[in-house]
Amino acid sequence: MNFEEINNYLQNFTGTELRKDIPDLLSHLKKEALDNSDQDLAKNIWCLEQVYIVIAHYLNAFRHLHEKDFFEAWCQLDRAEIELSFLRRHFDYSGNKYNLGIIENHVLQLQKMFPYQYFFSRESVVKKWYCSICNEEISLRKSCGHKVGEIYNGEQCCRVAGDIEFLGIALVTDPFDKYTVIFPKGLDYNYSMLESLMVNFKDPFQIWELSITKKLKVEYEGAGKNRPCICNSGKKYKMCCLKSGNDLYDHYHINFFVDAPTTIIPVSEQFVHTWK
Repeated sequence: MNFEEINNYLQNFTGTELRKDIPDLLSHLKKEALDNSDQDLAKNIWCLEQVYIVIAHYLNAFRHLHEKDFFEAWCQLDRAEIELSFLRRHFDYSGNKYNLGIIENHVLQLQKMFPYQYFFSRESVVKKWYCSICNEEISLRKSCGHKVGEIYNGEQCCRVAGDIEFLGIALVTDPFDKYTVIFPKGLDYNYSMLESLMVNFKDPFQIWELSITKKLKVEYEGAGKNRPCICNSGKKYKMCCLKSGNDLYDHYHINFFVDAPTTIIPVSEQFVHTWK
């Protein structure tokens, strides 16, 4: 396959398993481009490599979700998100080119449906940084001239950490590394929303949307604003849970866009499917 054939293949791909030979074919084409000193073509090939990587991670996540291997699916979604961030500055995929718009949307929506809330975050000091392109050591007073994020010889420039001193571990709710999920002993995460979703989510490129709204918890229905708060804080309801929002819960709706009558299928008190 030449460049155009691979490009057309990825642009029109809507299956569940990518061709395994595409990375090797692209690597060979990039070598030829560099042998001919064609930096623009080498960069375009890098973009196709990234497209392939993003799709591959997303499909892996989709497969693991169906296999109920939820943590591995979470890691694959995180990887797809990271690879998309690398691609975004160099490649315009507006208009859902290569189905990347669908993938980006689904990744963000799926992540919201996971029960993970707390993560580890490492605290460390990096004493030396190196350029991934030329391998030179980088410091505040010494730069090799390569810009982080730019593409050189068909590869993205990044900084490689060396001589790392680990200082400690912190507990966070918004981590940079999403795979650092905390699994406390004896705690079982509830994946019922994802399990319910996957009953109907059969095609990885199927169009669906997640909406999250706030609804009043059952125990607070009819509560008087000037009455003692149900949480037993000793405060009035209006100065306690009504003010803080603790009387509300997140209500999830999944909208599948298919040729079917509009029906509502209750799954749990906080999760329903709305078919369109």
